[in-house]
Amino acid sequence: MHAPTSAELHAHADALWRPTHPDDLAAARYADAAALLLSGRPGAQRRATNWAATLHRYEDHWREVGHAPREKTRAMASLPTKERNLGEWARYQRRFEDQLNAYQSARLDLSPAFEWDPLETLWRARFIECVTFVQANRRLPRLHADDRVEFASARWLGRQLLRLQDGRLDQKRTEELHGLLRFSRH
Repeated sequence: MHAPTSAELHAHADALWRPTHPDDLAAARYADAAALLLSGRPGAQRRATNWAATLHRYEDHWREVGHAPREKTRAMASLPTKERNLGEWARYQRRFEDQLNAYQSARLDLSPAFEWDPLETLWRARFIECVTFVQANRRLPRLHADDRVEFASARWLGRQLLRLQDGRLDQKRTEELHGLLRFSRH
C-alpha cells in the first residue's frame, strides 16, 4: 500500500479547509508555511513552519519505524529522546485540539500516523483481531503458546473480560464484547 507523502497530504488538507474556512487567516499562514517548507524555501512564519516540520518528522518516524512516535513506554530508558519529544508533540495537539486552526485540524485528520484517540484506535484494532479470529475458527482465542497471534488475542480478550466483570468497560465496549461472546457460541 502506498503511504501518502507529506506533499500529497498537504495538498489534500489544503483543498479541504479552504472552501469551508476561507476567512481563517491562521490556517492560511500555516498552509502557506507548509507549502514553502515542502518546496525547500524558507518561510517567514516561524511557528507555522516549525509546526509543519514537526508533523513531517512525526510522519517520517511512522513511515520508517511502522508505528507513531511514543511518549511513554514500559522501558523508558529504551525510548529515544527524539521519539519521546514527537510523542509529546502529538499529545499536545490532542490536548489543545479546540485551539488548532482549520488547516492544522484538516492536516492531522489526514495524517496516517496521527490518531486523535490512540487508545480507542488500539482497542478497536484488538477487538477486530478477536472478531476475525472468532469468525475464522468459530471459537474464542485460547492461550496457546505455539500460536503467537492467538495467544496475543486471548491475552487481550482476557484483560477485557476482567474489566467487564469489574464494571470498568463503557457501555459500547460492553455491548461489543457481549456480541462477540454470543457469536462465538454459535
